[in-house]
Amino acid sequence: MMLFKLIGIALIGIVAVSLLRTAKPEFAVFAVIGTGVVMVITLVSSLQSAILAFDELVEKSGIDDRVFTAVLKIIGIGYLTEYSASVATDAGCASVAQKLQLGGKIVIFLMSISIVTALVDVVTELTGLI
Repeated sequence: MMLFKLIGIALIGIVAVSLLRTAKPEFAVFAVIGTGVVMVITLVSSLQSAILAFDELVEKSGIDDRVFTAVLKIIGIGYLTEYSASVATDAGCASVAQKLQLGGKIVIFLMSISIVTALVDVVTELTGLI
């Protein structure tokens, strides 16, 4: 059912963007952004249940909460970066979009250091090296 809502929102957004591109091209980018925001708000309820299920798995596994938090932040950064780059591309700024994607990848890399550190701690604990 969620898919049908998203398809409907996307189709309405596409029509609005198409009409604005012919009448007022400077407002088409705002229609793209608005459509994306409405789609994300629609998805939030589904994401909440997935995050709660993921949190429950983390609690059962005994993994540090910092790892869980870092993974969620990395996922969020990936989605936001991809969406922002798409908006920049739609606005005719492909160069900015590429730099935005590079920046997102660097931020994800920097945030993954805490996950790698936690993984090394778990492996070290399991092998009994310390």
